[in-house]
Amino acid sequence: MKTKRISAIILSLFIILILVLVFANVTQPVAANTATLSLQTTPTPQAGDRSVIGSTDGILVMGIVIVLIVTLPLLFRKKGK
Repeated sequence: MKTKRISAIILSLFIILILVLVFANVTQPVAANTATLSLQTTPTPQAGDRSVIGSTDGILVMGIVIVLIVTLPLLFRKKGK
């Protein structure tokens, strides 16, 4: 009976904490709204193309190494029995 009471208290405190955090995030101060109105918006500069042809070769090699690390011990274990 005591564990049910403790569990109920912990659950209710958790729900209250979640509600307080949600309420704190939903309500915004008025000063923050007026500050954002006075800021000027500038367009985002276009990013240059930084991709290099064949840049996924390292990912392929790492994938093969991972597959070998996993499969080779399994193969050697079966041969040992």
